[in-house]
Amino acid sequence: MNVNNKPVPSVSIGLPVYNGAQYLVKALDSLLSQTYDDFEIIISDNASSDATPDI
Repeated sequence: MNVNNKPVPSVSIGLPVYNGAQYLVKALDSLLSQTYDDFEIIISDNASSDATPDI
């Protein structure tokens, strides 16, 4: 358990993105459609100037 009394996911997926708006929705849909569901997705945006932050 973490400090918020929520279980800690067993897998963390890091997704670094820079101006990847055209790919981000498909990448996230792919990750979220997995049958394994005990994971978190950590998105790190490196100051994108496209629509990445909006997504």
